[in-house]
Amino acid sequence: MAGPPPTSAVSSVGRSAVLVGAVFFAALIAAFGFPRLDHALNPSAPYPGLISFLGVGLSVLALTAILLFAGLRNVLPRSGVFVAAAFGYNALLVTVKFGLGPAGLYAADASNFSGGFQILTNQLAYPGLAAITAILYGLAFFVLYLIYRRRMHRRIGAASPIEHGFLQLLVVMFVLATVGGVTVVGLLGFLEYTFAVFLASVIGVLIALALVLAIVFCSVAFREAADQAALLRNVTLFSTFAWVGLAFIAAFHILWLVFLLTLISIWPLHAWTGK
Repeated sequence: MAGPPPTSAVSSVGRSAVLVGAVFFAALIAAFGFPRLDHALNPSAPYPGLISFLGVGLSVLALTAILLFAGLRNVLPRSGVFVAAAFGYNALLVTVKFGLGPAGLYAADASNFSGGFQILTNQLAYPGLAAITAILYGLAFFVLYLIYRRRMHRRIGAASPIEHGFLQLLVVMFVLATVGGVTVVGLLGFLEYTFAVFLASVIGVLIALALVLAIVFCSVAFREAADQAALLRNVTLFSTFAWVGLAFIAAFHILWLVFLLTLISIWPLHAWTGK
């Protein structure tokens, strides 16, 4: 019978859990606090400014770096290429979620997008919108996971079953997205947000480029993780990165939801007038 895990391992996991909780709480404070600070310093500004976008974006990016370089360094691959690719991938997601996306939304609002918004003025649209976008990001991540997991198992000559826990988490995210999608306000909010950000604003081009680069960086990170896992014959190294990446996607969208709801509560979007 296997004995209890070493005390050092238990304490290391405990410290990591505390750090993750503290970092997420700090990110929530940033997502809620910087827009309010922006408004307090510029009460007459019609739209959020750099304090909101850079404040939240850089805070989330710095906290992400802390987790990658300090909190999770013992469970993830340590090669320089992997670290650079993983950080670059997350940095691009942060740029899209907390900078370019919201900025594109307000740029469309400033240009009197289609006479105003019909759905996104309703705060109830945003939870469904967050759930749908989270599963789209998660599905792209999952496809890369399947591709490189198959290559890794082929190299080590082993079967390649999908980890049940990882698949269950993706199913939960898919169910949440489906609930958000079948809720009319959530689905219409997603469509209106996508059209406004990608088609009604030149920022949409930058978002598209950032997402393409994010896929490239994520592919490099998966390749490095798969290569190291095959070399060490340690599949856990690869699956841990998959878990961590999916968790980051979920966390980013929770923070994004708080950030967007805070923004529109301070700087409401123009409602559609029907003219």
